[in-house]
Amino acid sequence: MNDVAADETSSAPSAKHYSLWQLVRYMLGLGTWGFGGPVALVGYMYRDLVEKRHWISESDYKEGLTLAQLMPGPLAAQLAIYLGQVHYRVLGATLVGLAFVLPSFVMVVALGAVYVAYGGIGWMQASSRSAPTSSPARTSARTGCCGRSTSPVRR
Repeated sequence: MNDVAADETSSAPSAKHYSLWQLVRYMLGLGTWGFGGPVALVGYMYRDLVEKRHWISESDYKEGLTLAQLMPGPLAAQLAIYLGQVHYRVLGATLVGLAFVLPSFVMVVALGAVYVAYGGIGWMQASSRSAPTSSPARTSARTGCCGRSTSPVRR
């Protein structure tokens, strides 16, 4: 009997205990400083939003995680977007999604611009060869999306 009552309360929509801007600020921070890949970021979201802050109910979190795992694409970003949608609908999903993804986008574009600007310097080439995280910057620089191509092949 108690199990049924517990199930009903866990699936009931939780009341908002946070503002949209608090969630956006959290996701901006997680998108900027979060480290460890999508599974780690999803774990941070659970720890912070469900266990510590109680902003999201466990049933909403599990539903979002299930849907994010079913869809192709970035797991952590899709879960963040879903969590923004839970209480703040389309506006929440949009703002939270942008806040979560924008820091990574800016970092990759900045790395690409630095690589293009200093591509001929030996230490810059050595650092980009040794750091696997700079490969998106190298790719964007070589394809010419950030200006001129730095490919050693001359046309």
